[in-house]
Amino acid sequence: MAEMHPLRSDDQIPSESFSCLNQEAVKLAQSCEQTTVPSLDHLRMSDYNVVYEPSDDTFLMLDALAHEFDNENLKRMKNVKYVLELGCGTGVSTIFLGMLMKKAKLDPKVGARLFATDINQDALRVTRETAEANEILDILETHQCDLATPLLKELEHKCDVIIFNPPYVPTPDDEVGSDGIEASWAGGKDGRVVFDRAVPQIARLLSWPHGTAYIIAVDDNKPEEIASLMMREYGIIVKPFFRRRARNEFLSVLKCTLSRKL
Repeated sequence: MAEMHPLRSDDQIPSESFSCLNQEAVKLAQSCEQTTVPSLDHLRMSDYNVVYEPSDDTFLMLDALAHEFDNENLKRMKNVKYVLELGCGTGVSTIFLGMLMKKAKLDPKVGARLFATDINQDALRVTRETAEANEILDILETHQCDLATPLLKELEHKCDVIIFNPPYVPTPDDEVGSDGIEASWAGGKDGRVVFDRAVPQIARLLSWPHGTAYIIAVDDNKPEEIASLMMREYGIIVKPFFRRRARNEFLSVLKCTLSRKL
């Protein structure tokens, strides 16, 4: 969620090499046309009182996924069998990929499946309604849970695409995981409390060699530190992929791939 933040301190300024990657990610995002969002006409205003409404971060994720998998890159969908979204909200990112699966005419008999998780039962309801409105409900499973905890055994080393737009706004830790709508953006210290818990699961779930996670982050989350941590602990390469200014901050989609089989 694009919220207002104070300016970064010197210890948050990225290194020259990471800054170059950020600049490349900005240029890539600028070169792309805005993606059409899956239909949400069925939703009511009251739904957005209980489920995170698509915003700048959602649209950046959709643009990144479109660049990877749509139009001339649609053939890449052939390598995608399992898609998992952690904290699905309205589910538009997962549903967008499901629509591309059908556009690529992937045979449903091969078992292409979408998994969407959220602790918020209203988010799962809205995701199912959105999937039905966009004609992909037949390949979608929803699970009310924390991250992907109950799916770890079933999906271990099987997820070709993981989508994660975590609660990333720095807040007091006691706001993390609350029952209210603020749980969709409250990220605790450095906006990383939920993110850091998800990293071991993401490493366990990614397929080899094509598995890729697409994760939303802001500079307050210290993405260069995230990249160092994920490489050091799990051999996961993290690079800024798409990057765009939203009000007084930059949103990034971090592209995460395995450097070795885990």
